[in-house]
Amino acid sequence: MTKNKIHLSFCIWDFEDITHDKITELIGRNPSKIYNKGEARNKEFPLRITKTNGWILDSTADKSIPFEEQMDSLLDILESRKELLKPICNKYYCEFSLALYIYSDEESTPSVHLSSRYHALAKELSFEFDLDLYCLQNA
Repeated sequence: MTKNKIHLSFCIWDFEDITHDKITELIGRNPSKIYNKGEARNKEFPLRITKTNGWILDSTADKSIPFEEQMDSLLDILESRKELLKPICNKYYCEFSLALYIYSDEESTPSVHLSSRYHALAKELSFEFDLDLYCLQNA
């Protein structure tokens, strides 16, 4: 049986006057994924073209750990660089992107609790929160 998965990322979108490398330098972490405007979004589907540049930082490789732990790991990184992130978040579209993959009704649906720590940083940096829920059947 496939276990439920939680995929949390911090994303910076829609920039053209700064490079992916400069964002990496400012944040001090290598991105999990980058998107280049005009290129194929996914090599398996080359007709889907990326409309904007994107810089994505995933919370962890282990998608089965609780949401709160994943969020805390990203907040640790972002809070330590918030002064560098302010101009980025003010100029470009920034968001936390959460995808919940629900495979089984035998396992409880993962909880999503946004702490006061999250809200304080969201207020200061003005980023969005996007939640996608996928209810899938085990094969």
